Amino acid sequence: MTHKFKTLIWMFVLYLFAISIGVFAFQYVDSQSLIIRLLIADVVSTLVIWIFSLALHNASVYDPYWSVIPVVMLTGVIIHLNLSINLAIVLLYVAILVWAVRLTFNWAKNWTGFKEQDWRYTMIYQKSPKLYFLSNLFGIQMFPTLIVFVQLIGATLFIQSNPEVNVFTWAGFLIVIGSAFIQLIADQQMCDFKERTKGQKKCIEEGLWKYSRHPNYFGEIMVWYGVYIMYFGTVLKIDILFIAPILMNALFLFISIPMMERKILRTRPEYKDYQNRVSMLVPLPRKHEASNVIQEDLDKNH
Repeated sequence: MTHKFKTLIWMFVLYLFAISIGVFAFQYVDSQSLIIRLLIADVVSTLVIWIFSLALHNASVYDPYWSVIPVVMLTGVIIHLNLSINLAIVLLYVAILVWAVRLTFNWAKNWTGFKEQDWRYTMIYQKSPKLYFLSNLFGIQMFPTLIVFVQLIGATLFIQSNPEVNVFTWAGFLIVIGSAFIQLIADQQMCDFKERTKGQKKCIEEGLWKYSRHPNYFGEIMVWYGVYIMYFGTVLKIDILFIAPILMNALFLFISIPMMERKILRTRPEYKDYQNRVSMLVPLPRKHEASNVIQEDLDKNH
């Protein structure tokens, strides 16, 4: 048994314990609101993971939480409501499951063990070591937990309504599946590129990365727009939950992407040229190529 496999087993046990504590909290919360009970269970499970991350001196223990908990939560909702499963609920559940399995598998593939921590968490620690236990709790763990929870409110209400399948159900389903596929392709292209250029500080500029600087993040954001569209099909009106995918969008646009790009620029100044040529998030024609097309059209007209 390899060291990595042993640590994966320990992670499984850790998450099983955290989820069990969350289920216990859900069962004993005195509230009529399913959403409130789920939120408390989610927060409690996050606190358990946080405590373990402090004990293990590694905040990356939290990383798989992002993709594991949504499936656990939706499974719990279906069991709790004891609904007769219809096609609409199956489509939502399968879509989230496909996304979650792919993302969790990608995490497991890149997981090296408890000794290695995400560089972003180390940077946060170095900025303020004495307050790290709080920045770890609120910035690294609780904030993402709440962002994902907001996305799942619509999914929970969708299941509660036990809706019939309509065009929005299918549209949302296809968007989630297609977005997960975009993430799969982007991650594999990056993996292949890193393997070919090992030891070299090069910027990937091929495949999906030729048209978006962060196609994997684009796929992640679109997953949650797909989930919202499925929910929208049950209410057929714009309500407060429209903010859910926008919050996810903002998380990547204003926090994750700028942090990542500042790090890249410190070691690869040529990345600046890549930024000038390629769209940040949405895959679009490359800017210099678009300029060439415009110039060719102008030449033809003169």
